[in-house]
Amino acid sequence: MPTVINTNLASLFAQNSLTNAQNNLAQSVQRLSSGLRINSAKDDAAGLAISQLMQSNINGVNQSIRNLSDATNVLQVADTALSSIQDMLLRMKQLSVQGYDGLLSTAQMANIQTEVSELRDEINATAKRTTFNDVNLLSGNRAVDASVSDVVSGALLITEEIEDAATPGDIGFSTAENITFGDSNADVTWINSADANSDLYQNLQGSYILTSQSGSGLLTLNKLDEDGIYIDSQTLSVADIAGNNSAVTLETKYLNFDKFGLQLNIAAEIAIGEGTGTGTDIADALNTKTIEIAGQSARITNIDIGDARSGTFTFTETATPGDLQLEHTYLDGFGTLQTDTQVLTLRDDYFGAGMTATINFDRLGVRLELYNHQANSATDIAQAIEALENLADPDASGDTGQLLITAGNGSRSLGFQSGANSSSYITVNTLDINTESASSNSAIKALGGAVGTLENLTSSSDVGAWQTAYQSLDSAVDDAINYLSQERAIFGAQMNRVGYISTNLTAQSTNLQASRSSIIDTDFASETAKLTKGQIMQQAATAMLAQANQMPNVVLSLLK
Repeated sequence: MPTVINTNLASLFAQNSLTNAQNNLAQSVQRLSSGLRINSAKDDAAGLAISQLMQSNINGVNQSIRNLSDATNVLQVADTALSSIQDMLLRMKQLSVQGYDGLLSTAQMANIQTEVSELRDEINATAKRTTFNDVNLLSGNRAVDASVSDVVSGALLITEEIEDAATPGDIGFSTAENITFGDSNADVTWINSADANSDLYQNLQGSYILTSQSGSGLLTLNKLDEDGIYIDSQTLSVADIAGNNSAVTLETKYLNFDKFGLQLNIAAEIAIGEGTGTGTDIADALNTKTIEIAGQSARITNIDIGDARSGTFTFTETATPGDLQLEHTYLDGFGTLQTDTQVLTLRDDYFGAGMTATINFDRLGVRLELYNHQANSATDIAQAIEALENLADPDASGDTGQLLITAGNGSRSLGFQSGANSSSYITVNTLDINTESASSNSAIKALGGAVGTLENLTSSSDVGAWQTAYQSLDSAVDDAINYLSQERAIFGAQMNRVGYISTNLTAQSTNLQASRSSIIDTDFASETAKLTKGQIMQQAATAMLAQANQMPNVVLSLLK
C-alpha cells in the first residue's frame, strides 16, 4: 500500500466498520427495548405480512369466543324460561286429571278451570318477557316482508302514466321525438335534473311548450296553466354542433331548464360533410313542440307494523269514496281462520301539497306515512292505495289482492360467528310459545284452544262436557310438554356444541399467538448476545479508527 496523505484507506475501512457496528447495535437495542423482533417492514417484510394475517385471525377468533358466550347466555335464558313453563304445564297436567274426577260438581270443576286459565296466562306472560338484549326469545319475532327501503323505491303514483313516453320514466313529446335541423337529425329525450324525491321534480306535472325566436338560437320553455295561459318561462341559448368531413358526428347537447327541474337532451347525428348544425337550426326545429307531464302526486315513505299481530293484511275496496279499508286475516288460538277489518274515512285536508300524512289503523297496529308532493283528494289517495298490487313489493307481478304485509312464522334465527371467517357460524332459533299467537307451534295453539274450550263452559254446563274438555286439555298438555322437551333438548345440545366450539377456538387462539410470537417477538437470549457483540465491535472499530487517523503522521518523518 503506498504512503499517501489525501486518502486514508485504513480510516475509511474503520469508519465503515464503525457505522455497521453502530447500526447493528441500534437494532439490537430497539428489539430489546420493544420486545419485538419486527419493528418495521424492513426488519422482515415477509414475516410482517404473515404476522399481520395471524393477528387478524387471532382477533376474529377471540371475538368469536365472546360471541359464543352471548350464544350460551341466550340459550340458558331461554332454557330457564322453558323450565318454568314446563313446571306450569306439569301443574296443569295435574289439574286436568283432577278435573276429570267424577265426584266433582260442575262448580268445583269451574274452580279448577280458573287456575288453569291463570296458568295459561302466566305461560304467555313468561314467553313475552323472556328477552335478551331486547330480542324476544319465546314470543315470536315477526319477520316482516315490508320495510322502509322496500316501499320508498316503489312510489305511490296517483297519475303514473306519462304521455307518449318511449320508456317508463321518460317524459315524452306529444309530437314526434325525432327532429330535423338543417340536413341533420336528432332524437330528443327528457330527464329530470332535480332530485327525484324533491318537490321541484314531483311538481313538474302540467303542459309545456317550446318556442324560439327565429334565427336567434334562443329556445324558451313555457309552462302553461289549465287554460293554456303562459304562467312561467325560461330561455336558454343553444350552441352549435360542429360536423366532420371524415366521419359521422354523434354528440349530445344538454339544455338544462333548471327553473323547472327539467333537462333537455339532444342526441344529434350529423352526416359526413354536412357542415355545422347551428344552434339556430336546433332551436327553430323545436319551436312549438309541446310536452305533457303527469308528475308524481304522493309516495309512501314508511310502513310501521310494530304493534301488528301476525297474519296477512290486505286493502279491500269500499263503496264509499275516500274510505280506506284494511283487512287482517289470521289464525286464532283454536287454529280457525279469522278476519278483522278496520275502515278509515280519509279527509281531504290531510293531503295538501308538501304535507306528510299519517294513515293509522290503530286497532290493527298498522300505520302508513305518506308525503304529498301535490295536493290530493282523499278519494284519490284511497283509490291509489287500493290499486297497488303489492305494497310490500311494488314490483311484484300478478294480482296479489293488494297484499300489504305478511308476518313471519313467529321464529327468528340468531346467527353467531364461530370462527375467524364469516363462513363459520352457528344458528340459534327463537320460539313462539304464546298460545294466542297464530304463528306458534301446533301443540301450543292446541293447548290454548283446549283452555279456551274450558273457559266457554259454565257451572250450569253438563258434567260430561266438563269431563270431555278436561280430557282434551290432558292430551293437549302432554303434547305441549313433549314439544317443550324437544326444544329444550335442542337448546341443551346447542349449549354443549357451543362449549366445544369455545374450547376449540381458545386452543386455536393460543396456538396462533404462539406461532405469531415465534415470528414477531424478540429472542432475548440471542439478541443480548448480539448486543454484547455489537458493543465490543463498536469499541474496537472506534479504537481502530483512532489508530488509522494517526497513520498519516508517518509522512512527517519523511519530510524531516
